[in-house]
Amino acid sequence: MVKLVTTFKYALLSLLYLYSHNWLHVMAQSPKAGSTRFYDFKVQLLEVNKLCNTRNIVTINQKYPGPVVYAQEDDRVIVKLTNESPYNATIHWHGVRQILSCWSDGPSYITQCPVQPGQSFTYNFTLAGQKGTLFWHAHFSWLRATVYGALIVYPKKGVPYPFKQPYEEHIVILGEYWQQDLVQLEKTVMASGTAAPIADAYTINGHPGPKYNCSANGKCVQD
Repeated sequence: MVKLVTTFKYALLSLLYLYSHNWLHVMAQSPKAGSTRFYDFKVQLLEVNKLCNTRNIVTINQKYPGPVVYAQEDDRVIVKLTNESPYNATIHWHGVRQILSCWSDGPSYITQCPVQPGQSFTYNFTLAGQKGTLFWHAHFSWLRATVYGALIVYPKKGVPYPFKQPYEEHIVILGEYWQQDLVQLEKTVMASGTAAPIADAYTINGHPGPKYNCSANGKCVQD
């Protein structure tokens, strides 16, 4: 009986050692956060008039493209997403290495359930050892065609750019714009098994630009 108790004691101590060793290993790899950046994202409809056609599109905070997320290397980013649209939604932080935070990566039905209308979800991740120009976008259905924005991660204070200091900085986001409702367009394409139709316009920061005629007399009109 004494031998059995002794064996059990050593087995328990071994398990406790392994658990503590693994936990310390995980903690050692955990990113060290700098400042914490808070953002409030609301999925909302926005009425736009482009290519001589008025329709509602899904946006963040009624901005197209959406708000820019600014941070520094090693910062923690916390984004509360509240869905005020009639569609499910998630946000993917494209290019972010989700170290110990895969639940904040955003792909619907893979790392999280979609955020349903009227519900909210908080993304919480750290930009460990990352800097540069990234972007975020919706990761449900084809909402990413209008739900997207820039994610700018500056170097830590005192760390220079890996290139010559630019004279000015401007954010340029290229996109595609369809006149059709994107949710219905996706259903049509999936049912037909064919490729998606060519976009009605290619955009720069949400604007089709003067290439696209937008009036009855053939003049180019900037939207």
